[in-house]
Amino acid sequence: MKTMKLHWSPRSPYVRKVMMTAHELGVADRIEIVRSAAAMTQPNATLMVDNPLSKIPTLVMEDGTSLFDSIVICEYLNDLAGGSLFPREGAARWRNCPS
Repeated sequence: MKTMKLHWSPRSPYVRKVMMTAHELGVADRIEIVRSAAAMTQPNATLMVDNPLSKIPTLVMEDGTSLFDSIVICEYLNDLAGGSLFPREGAARWRNCPS
């Protein structure tokens, strides 16, 4: 059952990072993929409902709250899955944070 929605474009390296994280954590099957064109010169009205900046990737969580910025989305998915892709706390948190 799909419980989250990801605004997605195949050309975005940031979307690919989010999808790779989702697959690694075993939560990709919970994400509905919504192809969304995002262009600075012509904002996407549908995408702007979930992200007023009209940028991808944008993840709409189970409760309807939206997250945008690939690293934030990846960390959310890691926490959701109880993963170990990101250190939880302390000095390791900011020294080893992936870029």
